[in-house]
Amino acid sequence: MRLQTKRFLILGICGIFVFIFLFLFPDSFSKQMEGIICGLGSMMFGLGFARFYIGRFEEKNPEEMRQNEIETKDERNRAIRCRAQAASGLVLQWSVMAIAWIAILFDAPLWVTLLCVGIFCGKILLEVVLMGYYQRRM
Repeated sequence: MRLQTKRFLILGICGIFVFIFLFLFPDSFSKQMEGIICGLGSMMFGLGFARFYIGRFEEKNPEEMRQNEIETKDERNRAIRCRAQAASGLVLQWSVMAIAWIAILFDAPLWVTLLCVGIFCGKILLEVVLMGYYQRRM
């Protein structure tokens, strides 16, 4: 566990070095490359330090982490999580359709409306496929 925690700390520090490198050599890359490198550096920084902190917490409080793992795998908590995810998916689905209608009303480009409708149809298709999969599995 300690080796993995140290690796995440190194990843976070590398993310900081990426930012320092970008500020020291601002004209070395095109704007697109700067954006990509900045995104990678921020991902390295955020992921590295977040996972480092979680690893340190696990090392200092192993009994609390075991209790959290038991609660995560609890059947009741799993059912609650599934219902919450289903409800949030439904809200997002109809929000996408609302955006499509707003795009139509405000004369937005056609691709915006078609993208929203495509996302809506893709979500519906994914639901049907997953329902069939889980019906066979359960």
